Amino acid sequence: MRKYETIFVIDSLLKSEEIENIISKYERFISANGGIIDVVEQWGKKRLAFEIKKRQYGYYVYIRFDGPPTMIKQLEREYRLNESLLRYKTLLMNKMAIKALTAKKLQTQKKSVEQKTQPPSRNIEKPKKDQADTVEKEKPAEEPVETTQSIENQAEKPSDSETDSPEPEQSAASPDEKTV
Repeated sequence: MRKYETIFVIDSLLKSEEIENIISKYERFISANGGIIDVVEQWGKKRLAFEIKKRQYGYYVYIRFDGPPTMIKQLEREYRLNESLLRYKTLLMNKMAIKALTAKKLQTQKKSVEQKTQPPSRNIEKPKKDQADTVEKEKPAEEPVETTQSIENQAEKPSDSETDSPEPEQSAASPDEKTV
């Protein structure tokens, strides 16, 4: 069996019960013809890029399933016979898309397992936003004090170093200036 995905757009003017009936009809059709449904996503009512059958809105449905290749022709025939469907598309998923899906499933499974294994006490130890804000507010207040103190210390040090250095004229003179 191959992995397929199909998207169809239902007329949005139908009642919600009729829309649900159409979706369940295609789910049953796929299952009855040897398919196994993985995911059914109802994307809901969305504006169409352009008018189709004088409609500006459509109800989008996405179904990912495994099925035999012979079923696709029958499924698309069913789509064509239903006048409530504005558009449909069925695609065979390539190997890269299948790998990406399995990798995504593994990540979500790992995350759910990690969340279940973590003790609930860790959530209590996290700092609240109010506490984090006060810590951040205190840091900038300390830094300017340190910089003013270091400037004062630097101002004092050159006066001490000038008296201690044996030849202050050479250190003060620039290399371009020649002393006579």
